[in-house]
Amino acid sequence: MKEWDKSGFSVIELIVTLVVVGVIFTAFTTTFAGIENISKKATDVATASQLTYAKLQEYENKNFASLPATSPSGTLRQVEDFSASLPAVLESPRSGKVYINTFSSTLKQIDVKVTFGSGPTQRYIEYVTFIQKNGLGR
Repeated sequence: MKEWDKSGFSVIELIVTLVVVGVIFTAFTTTFAGIENISKKATDVATASQLTYAKLQEYENKNFASLPATSPSGTLRQVEDFSASLPAVLESPRSGKVYINTFSSTLKQIDVKVTFGSGPTQRYIEYVTFIQKNGLGR
């Protein structure tokens, strides 16, 4: 009877090794794609949040008298649409709007909203503040 050389790997051992490496590679690729998707969503939310807050600060720094009055009290009125200035990195459709509500002659509510994406991936960021005639309140 002929003796086999036992110094190398058998075909079965090589196939098992390739299957294990394939499974590990597939798991890594799937995980990496998921992490990349989550990272993109987080970046979009951070970008939208920064833009929304910057627009809110722009209105906080305006003179109270220059802010339009709305009526009746308790009704939000759109005063600006800054959708065209939103970056293309945010998922379409994207919109940015500013609303004002006049509660009294000395108090106005500013509502800034950025919306992006559609369907189950739609996200929105909204900041609201109150501006008094002689100052700012949150």
